Amino acid sequence: MVLGLLVALVITALVLAYLVKTGEIVIPALEPAPAATATATAQAKDPAAAVCPQEELKYAQPKDITVNVYNATTTAGLAAATAQSLKERGFKIGKVANGKLKNPKVVGTVVSGTKGRANALSVQRHIKGTEYVKKPKRSADTIDFVIGKKYKPESMVPQKKVDTADGQLSCPIAVKEARKQAKESAAATEKAKPSPAPETKDK
Repeated sequence: MVLGLLVALVITALVLAYLVKTGEIVIPALEPAPAATATATAQAKDPAAAVCPQEELKYAQPKDITVNVYNATTTAGLAAATAQSLKERGFKIGKVANGKLKNPKVVGTVVSGTKGRANALSVQRHIKGTEYVKKPKRSADTIDFVIGKKYKPESMVPQKKVDTADGQLSCPIAVKEARKQAKESAAATEKAKPSPAPETKDK
């Protein structure tokens, strides 16, 4: 009788093991914890992830991109001249007008909503030194290029040298500021921690 019981237990154990292995039965405690993605880890460690999109984007063809060009400098006709340069590269041109920048001492800013990020990448690839600025509420995939004081005709990358590989948007100014603020915040938090009480010796 005891032998029969042992045989039954062994058979039951083998059946359960088979069902678990094939996925017919799932035991939560045995399931592996989801691995953290590289992006999630980077966002947790680097404050830059909050101010600059981190995803890999595909280069979009200029013929599929509409760019609004705004001049935030005092150089007359710069928006029209820049728009013409972009048009010659195949971009569609939307509005051409004067504009404003919080920090005009830049080459320029490339602005888009979430839908237009790949298009923004392409514009950045054609104009070196630009700063990407996200505008979450924008639903269209059009791009704004706002020209800053550091823009020069040679800011345009020669067409044959334009990088068309997948890549990330560039936000050097925002990233630098975010990291600076995070460092200052960490230092302030560390400074605010109470000092440990001095040790006392028994007399």
